[in-house]
Amino acid sequence: CILYVLQEGPEALLRDKLSVFCRKSDQIHKFCRLLKLAGTTCQHFIPSNESFFTLGGLSKEMTQETFNCISATVILLVEECIDHFAANIRELERLAKSVFELLLQVMAAPQSSVTLLRTLGGSAHALDKFGASVFLNAVGNDIQHWGRVILTMMNSTELSVRAMSVDLFVSLLGGVYNECGSIDEVGLTFLTVLPEVVAREISLSSVSGLIKSIGDAETSLWPLRRALADVEDTNPIDDDRIDPQLIPSITTFCRTGQAIIDGVLVEIRLKGASEKVDLVKIAEAQSSRPTSGFQFGSLPPDAIFDADEESLLEAANFFSPQSSCPQKLRWLFALRDLHITKRQWSEAAETLVLGAHSLIISLEHLNNIWRPAQFDLWNDERNSPWLKTIGHSEECNDAVMGFARSFLEPGGLFGKEQYAYTRQLSVRDVCSALNLVIDQIYLAYAEEEGMEDIAFAHFEELLSKISAAINNVNRRYHSEDINALRRVRALICSKLTPLTEHDIIGSPTRKRMDSATDYRGGIYVRLLLCGNKPEFLKESTTIPTYFEWDSASICRVPVPTIMAAAVMQKRSKHATLEECICVAFAEPLMKAMKDKGTKTPIVVRTNASDESVEESKTYINVAVVQRMKVMSSASLKSRKFYLRNDEGITEFTVGHKFPYRTSRQRSLVKSQVKIVTR
Repeated sequence: CILYVLQEGPEALLRDKLSVFCRKSDQIHKFCRLLKLAGTTCQHFIPSNESFFTLGGLSKEMTQETFNCISATVILLVEECIDHFAANIRELERLAKSVFELLLQVMAAPQSSVTLLRTLGGSAHALDKFGASVFLNAVGNDIQHWGRVILTMMNSTELSVRAMSVDLFVSLLGGVYNECGSIDEVGLTFLTVLPEVVAREISLSSVSGLIKSIGDAETSLWPLRRALADVEDTNPIDDDRIDPQLIPSITTFCRTGQAIIDGVLVEIRLKGASEKVDLVKIAEAQSSRPTSGFQFGSLPPDAIFDADEESLLEAANFFSPQSSCPQKLRWLFALRDLHITKRQWSEAAETLVLGAHSLIISLEHLNNIWRPAQFDLWNDERNSPWLKTIGHSEECNDAVMGFARSFLEPGGLFGKEQYAYTRQLSVRDVCSALNLVIDQIYLAYAEEEGMEDIAFAHFEELLSKISAAINNVNRRYHSEDINALRRVRALICSKLTPLTEHDIIGSPTRKRMDSATDYRGGIYVRLLLCGNKPEFLKESTTIPTYFEWDSASICRVPVPTIMAAAVMQKRSKHATLEECICVAFAEPLMKAMKDKGTKTPIVVRTNASDESVEESKTYINVAVVQRMKVMSSASLKSRKFYLRNDEGITEFTVGHKFPYRTSRQRSLVKSQVKIVTR
């Protein structure tokens, strides 16, 4: 009845009636609640096995028109009432809360593109009228739910809906920056819930029969990737909503968003045992509580060309241990799992060391750490009757959201219960996670020989920090918290004891490839791909693959490759160990290229001085490089590497000291020293 009146009543009469309601704030809020009740009732119009029998058979057009009417009424309500409450900020925020709750309810339900356009337009209009500051105060912690809905709209296959959601998001970012001076709060919230949105989109496509493989899952997220690229392309010259100083923050947000999408896909590949996407199995693996041991995942052969390590590290680096330690740790754990799958033990240990430092830092900021909450409109059928229409059974939405929630904060990192992300962290929670991480650091270093002195240095630093936390006079801990911290300190000391007894630091080199190459700390190669570029590497995305074409990278050789090279040398009569290492390192690259259908000849070269190129061939240039040595134990970590050839020495510099959290780094600086004989 109310919707019929709003639909058929003259606009002038509706405006006059709304103005009368505004003179008494209680009446306008009752009217908003009535609209919300009407929206909930209209959700029963969506076809379902348990729809009200009186509503059965309604056309999609009539269903669409009911929600269009609600959206149009909201626009009229904002225009007529905002001036009446402008002088009373408390009543203004109360009105804004009612309006934005109503708009959120409409957008959270499946709608036609026409309805979504009207609702997104109404949201943009309300945001412009109320202002970003009033919006943030009105929605409060529900900003995370707006993030879920906006990101979902940005993955719409309808270009118009995607463009309108990008426009709303840009308006929100611009308004928040102009009124608050920073978009950190909005960015942190949106990127925290992004993994859940991504997983839910994949799950919804799966129950609709659209996903048969991991490739289909990647395809289902292309609209969201394109939308993030559109946000990143926002130009302050053409758009007065954006301050030029906001561009770096938007770029960081969008690149981190792309990295998080990559991260979710990596987690799915690691948890799935085959190319087929098994949602139930992946959700169970994702939600299982971490143990002190390691779990090996699986990766397709062509993943060697993906920027998985870089993406996971970029996602982890965005989150601060002071405000979002759980999210930082979840991406570091994903990076650890990736390294373990590749048998890159030192990189896994370095990743875990960063996680341990983050946990110790978070001890001083536990009250400031924000954790997301469950979105009732996606989970509770009492608030969203349309949820019964998902899939082919009533329990289908439970499976969809179970899969999605497992990616919000997976694995019960800080609690035994499966989804413990809604409660505040305690010191004992952090210490429990620290014990797990410290055990895994020791096990990772134990898997690779010659890393004892690096492990010793890391454990010493962790011991110093945890002792400082225990002795911090500015922080009062409960007795149980002190006991938990002391158990962490005792665990670190137990790991240091065997390292000290072996007296590794300062000892002579345990194993050498030859008289000039130190095996401790690993073996490194310079990799350069050039020549004819295969079609599968010609990408149009904003994030390139890790190995850039015609650009050298310094790579740490994993232990299995070194072992394979040693076997290869025993079978060969004339090849040196260095040449065998280069060939063994290049073999997976060459195999991946062939599996991807590369038809041009692929040439592997181990001679660093030969860089001639024929455009009809693809070249994989691999050469063993040596670390720049310093007379101290820190010499096992280095940013500088050199390569000898007939003409002299070529020096390469990377951004971070190896061993690092990634096994590959681009060569940033190259310098040559020529040797002239007289």
